[in-house]
Amino acid sequence: MRSIAMMLVTGLSVLGQTQTPPVDAVNSARRAVIAASLAEPLNDAEIQAKVEAVAAAERAVGAMRPAPNRGRQQNFQVGGGTIPRIREAQTEALTTMSTELMPLARALNLARASGAEGDARLRAIVTAELALARARAAAFARIQASANHLAPDQVAAFAAMGGTFAGVAFTLPEAMNFAEHEGYVSLFDGESLEGWDGNPKYWRADGGAIVGESTPQNPSGNSYLVYRDLEAKDFTLKFEIKVEGTGGSGFQYRSKTGIPWLANIADNVTANVGPVNLNWMMTGPQADFWPSSPNWTGQFYSENTPMRIQAWRGQVVEGAGMGTKRLMGNIGDRAALGNLVKMNDWNEYTVIARGGTLIHILNGQLMAVMVDDDPESSNNQSGLFGIEIEATTKVSVRNIWVRKLK
Repeated sequence: MRSIAMMLVTGLSVLGQTQTPPVDAVNSARRAVIAASLAEPLNDAEIQAKVEAVAAAERAVGAMRPAPNRGRQQNFQVGGGTIPRIREAQTEALTTMSTELMPLARALNLARASGAEGDARLRAIVTAELALARARAAAFARIQASANHLAPDQVAAFAAMGGTFAGVAFTLPEAMNFAEHEGYVSLFDGESLEGWDGNPKYWRADGGAIVGESTPQNPSGNSYLVYRDLEAKDFTLKFEIKVEGTGGSGFQYRSKTGIPWLANIADNVTANVGPVNLNWMMTGPQADFWPSSPNWTGQFYSENTPMRIQAWRGQVVEGAGMGTKRLMGNIGDRAALGNLVKMNDWNEYTVIARGGTLIHILNGQLMAVMVDDDPESSNNQSGLFGIEIEATTKVSVRNIWVRKLK
């Protein structure tokens, strides 16, 4: 039996503490039982074989310990992590399953902690382990036969968590992969302005990016390129942006077009393009991007409304539409955060919108948070996405991806 146990040694480090090889073997063998009980199609003979391997590993552990200590067996170490793309209904189903299995899990722990000697203890462990595995297999089969069934990668993640939501270890979140786009849709094909609407005097697709350009000879003032093919309220938005020159830009979201413009239009712009086309002007929240300014990039700005700047870079602000704003906390020094903004180079921008909470992240750094508790506020309406160009400058935007939730 000892040779079987030693074959199961994995040398894994659990929560930063390297276990002795026999204990590692028990944990590895139990993981194999869990994987077998979650496998499709269900194979009871395979489950029994894996349980016998657990008994072999337990025998090796018992052989190493003096008799007085056998009543204090080390608990099985469950993993951490999360299940990708899990829906609330799936979570509820797995939670119910975990709750149902708790009495059997406790019985197994009692068998492992028993002061019984030799074969009597191993028989109790095998009986309890097999009962738990079969119950888990039956419960999971019901989930897999329902509308809440898990995909293969979700099953693997659940198995890594120990096949239960009970007693899962604390874990750190994975670092965001800006290039990861699972569940996202692209707003730009990299070649054309299909789906986009704006003044062609300023906007074009060029070199794998959307480019807006305003020059002294072709001034734009405030000009917007509107994406017409998607509206969203709750979402995560990722894009890369670069500004060349001293002007600025910003990315509109939850925005509208066709609303009368509050600001003055410069005479040279009017002379260049004629009367303002309100269908190319956007009203609503903006993730500001103006690298040449010492204060603005990353802030929360309400375009074409009296609210204007609501959360400066470095601030967490709570408010309600046009009502009083309150500074709830500081993210960091505004100037120091500004040092993370890249001039004349690509920047990674992330916008998270959930209900009345709006979050701006630039190059992996949180820049501003606005919480608007007024459901009627223009900040809290489903709307369009768009890109702004303002003053004499060149703005380029690429890799525009949205994961829409609502």
